[in-house]
Order: sequence, then structure tokens, then C-alpha cells
Amino acid sequence: MKVYTNSIVKLTIEDQDNFQDSYETYIYTQNGIYKKYKKHFFLCELKKNNFSHPENVSLDNKTFFIETDRLEINKQKLLTSIPLNCIFVNRLIKRCCLGENVEYIKEIDNDHYESCYFVLNDFESIKNIGLYVE
Repeated sequence: MKVYTNSIVKLTIEDQDNFQDSYETYIYTQNGIYKKYKKHFFLCELKKNNFSHPENVSLDNKTFFIETDRLEINKQKLLTSIPLNCIFVNRLIKRCCLGENVEYIKEIDNDHYESCYFVLNDFESIKNIGLYVE
């Protein structure tokens, strides 16, 4: 599950020794979001999880937003032609493992737009994020 916060994160991922880079390419169209897999683009569908956790959590005067849904590729739906009005997004993903169940991720879209979040394996690990957030 992804955990976002509007507090300041004291961690800079570029200074860590164990971060990894990867790239993903997306096409945003009126019919949906397509993700590049090998040499083709496939439709991404929202995969619902059955977690029963609240979306907003407050811990130590810090607010966290939890996103349990994720995008998954449907390999049955291939993009055969590129539509006229679409947006190409080249996403750089930097990952850093902070512990056993906590991972910090920084995504940069088209070398301009940036978003940062934590990825947790279980809900109890949200207490460990407080070490990195002001």
C-alpha cells in the first residue's frame, strides 16, 4: 500500500547508498492509461484491494493518506494506434529500502513533476514512517 504525507520528509533519496533507478513509459488518453510493457502499450486497470484501513490516518500530529488500490496491466487490451490527443509520460522511479517493511519512492514525470511516497507491506509499519517525517 502507498502512504502519502503532506509533512516534510527529512530523507533525500539521492544521498542513500542503496537506491535503484528504473524507468516506465505511460500514455494518457481519453480511453484510459496505457503502460509500456516490452515493446507494446497495454491498458492499465485499477485493481481494488480488500483492506479495511481508513484512507486518512493521524499519528503524532502528522496526517497520512493511504492508497490501497493500484494500477495493473491488462495484457488482453493492447493499444493498436496512438490517439490524436494523448500525453506521453516518461517516469523515472527511484526506490530506497528503509527497513524490512518500508520503502521510500520518488517518481519524476517527464523530468519535471515530482511525487514522493512510502510503500508498506502491512499497516503496522506506518509507525516506522515517523522517523523520516518532520
